[in-house]
Amino acid sequence: MKLSIITINKNNAHGLEKTIQSVINQSHKNFEYIVIDGNSTDGSIEIIKEYSNGINYWISESDTGIYNAMNKGIRKAQGDYCLFLNSGDYLVSSTTINNVLNEINELIPADIYYSDCIRSNGDIIRYPEILTINNLIGIGINHQNSLIKRSLFLEHSLYNEKLRIAADQEYFMLESWKYKSKFIHIKTNISIFDIHGIGSLSSPEQLAEDIIVYNNIFQELSVTILEVIDYHRSIYYDFKNYSNSKILLFILRVYKFILRVCKFIIKRIFR
Repeated sequence: MKLSIITINKNNAHGLEKTIQSVINQSHKNFEYIVIDGNSTDGSIEIIKEYSNGINYWISESDTGIYNAMNKGIRKAQGDYCLFLNSGDYLVSSTTINNVLNEINELIPADIYYSDCIRSNGDIIRYPEILTINNLIGIGINHQNSLIKRSLFLEHSLYNEKLRIAADQEYFMLESWKYKSKFIHIKTNISIFDIHGIGSLSSPEQLAEDIIVYNNIFQELSVTILEVIDYHRSIYYDFKNYSNSKILLFILRVYKFILRVCKFIIKRIFR
């Protein structure tokens, strides 16, 4: 199995160098490496040229966003699977690709292989062994830790370039919900995810794109899905599902104690 590793970058020279070094220093060499730069002006081009012997294809030109750049990489790729490693992200170790491919060779064929996500602040997001559409609606998985069969992009669709930050999650949901693609969890951790990238944006912009994604995929079900998500984020949900938790009961007792102390102090002051 041949792998295409695709890195996109725009004005992140420091992160780009870290990413490139983690790729070209791999012990396993049977992969192609593609770098798509968005016409950077911060020295990124010089970094790419410095390591060009380890890069199979690179280009620097204007783009319309990260998914436009990722789609450019897909169109140039020749591997069986694609791994998207954006500038600032980096492979866990110099033997990562070798370890991943060895593990995959022992598994049944899949459309998408995914590992847990290690964030650059040290946090680890653990994904379920069996991935369902419910998981993808919740926390999703991240493309920096996923090997995606390249033929899926050619037969189904590329990334939705109308979205700015959520097209990869839309893509995974489409593959699961619409195309019934097979996902397999692997134990080998693939990369360290840079939490300062555009994918870490949240709040109004993330919510707005989530709504667009749910409408695109689930249509009439999207309103119900949003209601369920709001419920899961509510205080009522926490109390209903964790009311027997010893920790929650302890917190409630401390809260009541603080109220009693405050009332006692107020009485002493104003009596």
